[in-house]
Amino acid sequence: MKPLLVEVLDHILSQEEKLYYVISCDDEELVAFTRDTSLACNQKEGDEYEGVNAVDEARIEIYRKKEKLGGIDIAPDLIFNLSEEDEYIGFIYWANSNEGVERLVDNSCKLDDEYGLNQITRKWEEDYRYL
Repeated sequence: MKPLLVEVLDHILSQEEKLYYVISCDDEELVAFTRDTSLACNQKEGDEYEGVNAVDEARIEIYRKKEKLGGIDIAPDLIFNLSEEDEYIGFIYWANSNEGVERLVDNSCKLDDEYGLNQITRKWEEDYRYL
């Protein structure tokens, strides 16, 4: 079973090729613009402090880039160099605890309305309960 954040990002990013996410904490970029969900959080044995797992609280922002990022999937420093044509879609506010419990604390209504975020999280929690 995938971590909740990966499930959420996979679902949102699958809607459109020009959607990207970035993870930050206190204006520090943890993960630059990317579609690569393997960078979002710890996912395999040996991972330490990947993406949101590097901090207690993080903000994941979703953008629609005017132009698809070419070549490499990661473009450092783009968070501070958005073009005027790039569209902010919404945010996910994430919290971690030392016990390994992760929580989607808050999110933009647009992610519920247009991308079905609330349905994805409910389905994930139900699947997790039956493991």
